[in-house]
Amino acid sequence: MLLPDNPISGPDGDRFGFGTHAKVLCDAIETAEGLPLTIGVFGPWGMGKSSFMKVCEGLLKERGVRTVWFNPWKYDQKDEIWHALIQTVLTEIAVDLDRRRQAGEETRQERLSAALGTVKRLSQAAAWLLARRAAGPLTAGFLVPEDVDAVQSALTAPGAETYLHVNRFEQDFREVVDIYADGGRLVLFVDDLDRCHEEAAITVLDSLKLFLGEGSCVFVLAMDYQVVAEAAAKRFDREGTDGARGRQYLEKLIHFPFHLPGIPFELLYQQLSSEITEPAVGASRELWELIEVAFAANPRRVRRFINGLNHTVLTLQQHDGRPGSDRLLHAGVLLALQIKFPDFFSALQNDPGVWARFDDAEFTKSELGGRDGELAARNPGVRRLIATVSSRRTGFSFPPPPTASVLRLLTEVLTVTGGALTGEGDAHAG
Repeated sequence: MLLPDNPISGPDGDRFGFGTHAKVLCDAIETAEGLPLTIGVFGPWGMGKSSFMKVCEGLLKERGVRTVWFNPWKYDQKDEIWHALIQTVLTEIAVDLDRRRQAGEETRQERLSAALGTVKRLSQAAAWLLARRAAGPLTAGFLVPEDVDAVQSALTAPGAETYLHVNRFEQDFREVVDIYADGGRLVLFVDDLDRCHEEAAITVLDSLKLFLGEGSCVFVLAMDYQVVAEAAAKRFDREGTDGARGRQYLEKLIHFPFHLPGIPFELLYQQLSSEITEPAVGASRELWELIEVAFAANPRRVRRFINGLNHTVLTLQQHDGRPGSDRLLHAGVLLALQIKFPDFFSALQNDPGVWARFDDAEFTKSELGGRDGELAARNPGVRRLIATVSSRRTGFSFPPPPTASVLRLLTEVLTVTGGALTGEGDAHAG
């Protein structure tokens, strides 16, 4: 059984208790004055930012608030991404306005038709601005922005030239949003900023200020704060050494920072323990102690661990029938080491005695010397994990470190089934 890692689709799928916090944030979004307003939903990689925002989006829709969702990571180039952002918003507005115009009363049709015309001009202008900016780079200088202007004039795209000044674009956008939201507000959710290329992420933030910054909008941006702050720092300092510049940029842009609340580990256990293929291991206090130390309450990392463990169990069953609980716990420890400390896992493959020597050092509270000392220094935190799974630990029933032959079998299987992509330090890039 492989667990999916997709965000939930709305409040009904909330398994981790986001609802209470989402309701409080939605209350603030719905009553905030002095728009536009920008909210940052901050949290580390894998902690459920997308799911939390889906809960918020669902709650707002239930209240009749207009929302739009944008995923910038689908667009790589910075010129493409600001255009995609604007066109996504305008398309959502156009579809809804047209539906309401066709179903609406006679008294509203004229106003809705006028708004649709404005949306069309805004969309044309955005496409024209994209073509104008990209003309030189895409044609190696064969075309220049003025050539695009000439084509635009020849095609008589009405109104596009009026948006040479951004202020006019902002003014018309504000009026369209007012009609679309019936005098209320439009909430734009921007997900996965921290998955974008650095320049693309900052382009999205700049576009919100430049093109959409005058409408009755609330922008809700999900990001790992540190990742985006570092990207912003490089905008001002190519070496990226002035981290304060990046933080200052975000502080000016984000009016309200919302730090995603942590998920209680007990809740994670209740929701996911039954997903482990082998029930006896899934209910093992020892295994979940290992999971908590290795991955804390990060849903994505725990799901990936469970997927790797389930695949490993099925593979071991092909090797020697139904493996015992000791072997499965050994496999769980090695899988956690492979994901979190790939350098240590590689050392184990070459020298199976490393685990036992680290276990002895933890029991005797002694220092490790030579290559083992260097290995411990390169993998801070590995000694704590080894101490957690020690068979000498009072109150727990972890088996002793495996024999060399068992360890070789398990590491051989895990090389196929474990699927460690990166070390812990690179996790946010996924």
